[in-house]
Amino acid sequence: MRRTSKFSMLLLFFALMVLGSCSTTKESDPLVQDELKDFRDWVNTQTNTVAERTSQDWKRSKEDFQMRTAELDHKQENFSEEVREEYQTLKDNFNRLAEKEASRPAQEAALPEWEERLLSTYSDYSTITKQNVRDVYIYFMENVRTQHTNWSNDDWDMAKLVLEKLNTRKDAIDDGLETDAEVKIKALEMEFRTLENGADLSGN
Repeated sequence: MRRTSKFSMLLLFFALMVLGSCSTTKESDPLVQDELKDFRDWVNTQTNTVAERTSQDWKRSKEDFQMRTAELDHKQENFSEEVREEYQTLKDNFNRLAEKEASRPAQEAALPEWEERLLSTYSDYSTITKQNVRDVYIYFMENVRTQHTNWSNDDWDMAKLVLEKLNTRKDAIDDGLETDAEVKIKALEMEFRTLENGADLSGN
């Protein structure tokens, strides 16, 4: 019995050593790390060049994404848990970005209606000047407050597009803008983000 017990202990020890060796190999496999780094760099490039990319660029990027992930998916058994989690995060980041880009044509088509809803006559951005830009932001936020209650995430995205265009106009004419106007505008932008975050928390 004692000899059998010693033999069992040796087998258990050997098995643990093998498992530990495999785990170490997964953690430190330089090929896996290099492939993940290459994929990470590629995803970051797609993210950082969003404004410059055409629909054809995105079509090629999605095809490239499918090829890259198909190859890496087959190698996941060699990934450590940490590497697997980062890989999934990178895929999720690209997919969210691709979904956003896919919705852009519909957003561009709907934008004039939203500009009219939130800016009315100021939807003609050329009418916004240093003298009235503060009042335009106040008017914008008054409309957001009264309309936002039942907005969906898509609605909030449209409101953000209007705000982004308003900000672009402000940046073009803000040379010499009075300090109190700047402070008021920043406060209104913070209120917008607060309302949006509150909608996210409530599930709207």
